[in-house]
Amino acid sequence: MVKRTPQVLTLLYYIMVGLVLIGAVEYFKYSTKIHYDWFHCTPVTEPLGKGSSAIKLFAVGGPSCDKRGELKTIVKRITRDYDINDQHVSFCIKENLNVPHKHYPVHEDKGEPGYVAYVGYNSDYETIEEMCSDATILHI
Repeated sequence: MVKRTPQVLTLLYYIMVGLVLIGAVEYFKYSTKIHYDWFHCTPVTEPLGKGSSAIKLFAVGGPSCDKRGELKTIVKRITRDYDINDQHVSFCIKENLNVPHKHYPVHEDKGEPGYVAYVGYNSDYETIEEMCSDATILHI
């Protein structure tokens, strides 16, 4: 009869390697979930008036949140939060020229945002027009 001990040990070795790899992937997923703002830009909204759809929108985040990431996050948030089937949306995006294009905040203080958007439905157009007096107003 052939001894199966080497085959069983090899099988156990590969099972352990597989479990370690699965554990590493799960740990990575958990750590990125906990430190989400380190890897992504987080949108921040501030209402411009009571009972108004108009908001001030900007993005902050960790080292991967430079001006390009901020702009991408702002546009994504505008297109997801406002339904153009209800009303048309008016918005403007202002660039903060005091912030360099590549700014990588690494501490809790995220610094000033590189872009600020003012967004609202057309029912709040006067508010958007007032906030965007020195910028181009876009409509969708």
